[in-house]
Amino acid sequence: MTQNNSKNKPYYTQRNNKLKPNVACNVTAMIAALVAAGWDVEKLATEQYAQPEDALMHFILADARVDACWKKVDPAGHYAPNEWHSVLAFGTNLFLRERGLIGKDDADAVEWGEWRSKSQIVNAIKDGGAAVLSGLFTAEGKKTIGHVVACVGFREDDEGNLSHFILDDSWGDYRTEYRDHNGNDIKMTIADFNSKIRHCGADNKMAHLVRRA
Repeated sequence: MTQNNSKNKPYYTQRNNKLKPNVACNVTAMIAALVAAGWDVEKLATEQYAQPEDALMHFILADARVDACWKKVDPAGHYAPNEWHSVLAFGTNLFLRERGLIGKDDADAVEWGEWRSKSQIVNAIKDGGAAVLSGLFTAEGKKTIGHVVACVGFREDDEGNLSHFILDDSWGDYRTEYRDHNGNDIKMTIADFNSKIRHCGADNKMAHLVRRA
């Protein structure tokens, strides 16, 4: 079976973002995962930032509560708030509540975890959700880059063995070393998933699980 929760839904590229487009993979992947999971991210848009990924970035960088969370995680300020996964999850859930997408007593939309199994990621997608993953990729043959992608689907053979995952990659197609800027519905083999997605080479992965809206 093949399941792709982003099928016939908008593709989001960070290349047209107004805020920090070169380092906006994290917020853009989060928006892509939320869209795949059925969240109405257009409600995140603000008068200042029409694109939901820009609005999310601005909120994470500007909100005092997110800033306090960030300073607990990174008191020396080595990395920006959006680049810390725990802060990204905290800020996203807070912003969704601020914009009325999550009720006061509702469960969070995004759950961050350091060690997720493939079955946990697959089950999140089977349930109508998605995942946000961090990995190491090669860009145009020049360098290895840290990058964040949305995992929106998968394929299993008739015996239930995973064939590949399906990514929405805001920078493009990693299989072309990002020479192709279209990163919509990219098939990632299990071998690539194992080697490129952090924790690289380990069975369990760093992942945000995004629940169905």
